[in-house]
Order: sequence, then C-alpha cells, then structure tokens
Amino acid sequence: MSVMTPILRIRRVLRSIGATSQQSDDFADAMSAYPTKDDFQQRLDTMFAQQFNRIMFGIIVVVGLAVAIITVLMVALD
Repeated sequence: MSVMTPILRIRRVLRSIGATSQQSDDFADAMSAYPTKDDFQQRLDTMFAQQFNRIMFGIIVVVGLAVAIITVLMVALD
C-alpha cells in the first residue's frame, strides 16, 4: 500500500487541476512503470558487483602473468 499511496495522491492532484479520470489514470499508470528507489539501488549494486568481479579477475590475470614471467626468467638465467 505504501507504493500505491503516492500514485493515488498524484491521481487526486491531477483530478483537482482539471484532468479527466482517464487522463489521471493514464498518468498514474505511466508513473508506476518507472523503477522505484529500491529497484534503482539494486541495479546499481548489481552493476558495481559485476565491475568489481571484472577488476579482480584482471588483477589476478596480471599477477599470474607477472609470476609466470619472473619464474621463466629465473629458470632461463640460472
């Protein structure tokens, strides 16, 4: 009900400024299609988690290559 309360208030305000019932219903339906603050935060968290995973994978690959190169150089120069 807490999600619908702002939508119902918007509908009431639109009715008070002269919109028809159909127009206010259409506007309220359009507004309810937008993501909520929680949906937006969840998308951001998912995006940051994916970026963190990519960065960590890149760091692991670079460190692994550096260790492999050092190992090859130590064996070759010995």
